[in-house]
Amino acid sequence: MASLEPFSLFGGVRPWIPPSWHTSDDRVRGGSSTSSLSALLDNCALFTGHLDIETLGGAGFASQFQSAACGQDNEDSTSYGVWNLSAYDGIEIDVAAADGKVYTLVLKDEYPQDKRDDGRERAGVNWEAEFRLAEDENAGKRGGKTVWIPWSALKATYRGKEKKDAGDIRTSEIKRLGFMIRRYVFLRWPIIVMFMGPCSATLALSKEILDSSYGLCVPRHDPQQITRL
Repeated sequence: MASLEPFSLFGGVRPWIPPSWHTSDDRVRGGSSTSSLSALLDNCALFTGHLDIETLGGAGFASQFQSAACGQDNEDSTSYGVWNLSAYDGIEIDVAAADGKVYTLVLKDEYPQDKRDDGRERAGVNWEAEFRLAEDENAGKRGGKTVWIPWSALKATYRGKEKKDAGDIRTSEIKRLGFMIRRYVFLRWPIIVMFMGPCSATLALSKEILDSSYGLCVPRHDPQQITRL
């Protein structure tokens, strides 16, 4: 496949923070989940918090998101920007350590045209793909696993339910990227812990991977050993 340098979204040449990430937890619906994304040394980030597994039954969630404007050296976290990722095949996330839970990558290619009466954003279409690493598989290590998610693995959802008539994601107009964890994922312990290195848009390693409809967990130093999630 053609050679093209990865486009750094966060980490790498572009820092995870500043500016600060935005929180979107189930507290807006009466739940009590909390989450945060903080910067660590060497341009790593920690997504952590507590997922409420009782108040809203199966509807609990905790998430952090950032807009494209903030990933393009723009200090105004309220402005809207666009990532044109159409030259790439998917998103790659270097996961240094995780807790065995299922996380969700969330992208947006559009914003609601107006806001609710209380000033909050109206619900819109999200493009989502889930990924997971085994618990403590890379605890204390850097660069152990890469989660690679092709565009074909992203499913359109609206208010948490699949939206089959959404068409295809517009990869030339990506406006927001986020990470989420949901209540319906089996949890032995509701604490959220995921350490991340660089997050980039990249090309597929091979035509076979590009054609996959699943997110892929790829060993950083041995890309031939592919494991479907």
